[in-house]
Amino acid sequence: MKNLPLVALLLALFSCGESDTAENSGSKNILENFSFTTDTLVVNPGEEIINLSQGVRSGSLDESKTYFYLFDEVTGQMNKINLDKLILEEQIPFEKEGPNGVGANYISTSRYLPGEEFLFSNFQSTGIFNKNGKKVLDLTLKPGDLQVEGLSENAQYNLTNQIQFSPDKRWMYSLPGDFMEGTNQLAKIDLESKSGNVIPIPALEKVGEYSILLQSDEMMSIYVEELFLQQIGDSYFLSGGTVNSIYRFEAGQDSLELFKFDFSIVPNEKEIPVNNKVSSQDQFQAEMEKARGQIGFEKLLFDEATKRFYRFGRIYKPREDKEAPLKARVFLFAFDENLNLIGETEIPELDKVPSNAFFKDGKLWSYVNVEDELGFAVFTIDF
Repeated sequence: MKNLPLVALLLALFSCGESDTAENSGSKNILENFSFTTDTLVVNPGEEIINLSQGVRSGSLDESKTYFYLFDEVTGQMNKINLDKLILEEQIPFEKEGPNGVGANYISTSRYLPGEEFLFSNFQSTGIFNKNGKKVLDLTLKPGDLQVEGLSENAQYNLTNQIQFSPDKRWMYSLPGDFMEGTNQLAKIDLESKSGNVIPIPALEKVGEYSILLQSDEMMSIYVEELFLQQIGDSYFLSGGTVNSIYRFEAGQDSLELFKFDFSIVPNEKEIPVNNKVSSQDQFQAEMEKARGQIGFEKLLFDEATKRFYRFGRIYKPREDKEAPLKARVFLFAFDENLNLIGETEIPELDKVPSNAFFKDGKLWSYVNVEDELGFAVFTIDF
C-alpha cells in the first residue's frame, strides 16, 4: 500500500510543517454548555418539481450562501434555490451530449463556481460551463496530455477525483487513487503548462486501510472511507474519515501544514484493523460493522459569523435488525480560525450526523426531506 521510496523522495522535495495544538489543551471548552434548538424550513418550488431521488449530494452554495444549487441528472437542469426567500428561483438547463454536453451518464461532480459558472465531471469528461450552458473550459485530462511527476500508474485514470481550482483557474488540485489502495497523494497540476507533481499526505494514509472489497462468483461490493479536499476561503484543507489530522495549504504551494489533535472524548483515529478482502456477504457485513463501530469524522464546516471551524464525529451503534436505519453516537469538535482545538462534546439528542450541513448566518443548516419537498433543519446553537 505504501511506496516508501517515492514518499521519501517527495518528502525531500516538499516541506511539510506540523502545527502543535497542545498549548490549547488547557483552555476552556467552548462546547461545555452546548445546546441547540431546531426549526424546519421548506422550500417552495412553485409549479416546478425539485427532484430529491438522489438527495442533495450534488448541492453547492454560492459565495454569500444566498443560493443553493442542486443539479437534476434526470432533466439536466440546475435548480437555483434562494435560501433567504426559500423559493426555487430558477431552473438552468444544460445539454447532456454534444460539444457543450455535461455528460449523459453518472455525474460524479456538479458544483457551483464563482461567477455563476459550474463544474461538471463524470468518468468520460470534465469541464466548466457558464450559466448559458456553454463549455468555457474543457478539463478532460488524459494521461498522455500531462506530465505529472510521481503520479502512480493506477492514479492516472482518476485525476479529477474531488477536483478543486485556484481562484485564477491556473492550478488544479485533486485526489487521484483507486478504491482499494486508497489515495495517499495530492495532485497539483498547472493547467497552463499541463504539468504537475504529487505531494504526499502520509497522515491520511490510514483512510485507505479501511477499504473493504467483497469479491465472489456471485457479486462484488466495495466499502470505502471518505477523504475530503475542501476550499474554504483562500485556503485548502485535506482530511479523512478515519483520523482527526488535517492538512492546510494555499494555492500554488507545495508545502502542507499538518494539524494533529488530542481529543479527550473519542479516540483520535480508528484503531481496530479490518480485513480488506472478503468472499462472502456475511464477512463483508461484519467488517463494515467493525469499521463503522469505531470513530469516524466528517468534513470541516466553517462559520463565518464566529470565524470558527467545526467537525462532526460519529460512532455507529450495532444493529440487531439489518433493515433498520443506522444510528450513531454523535460528537462535535470546535476549532478557532487557526485550527486550534477549543471545544468538544457529545450530542446525545442526535442519533445521526446532520446531513449535508453548512453554516449560514451563524446557524447550522442541514438537509431534510419533508414529504418529498426540499427542506432544511436549522440549528440555533447556544454555548
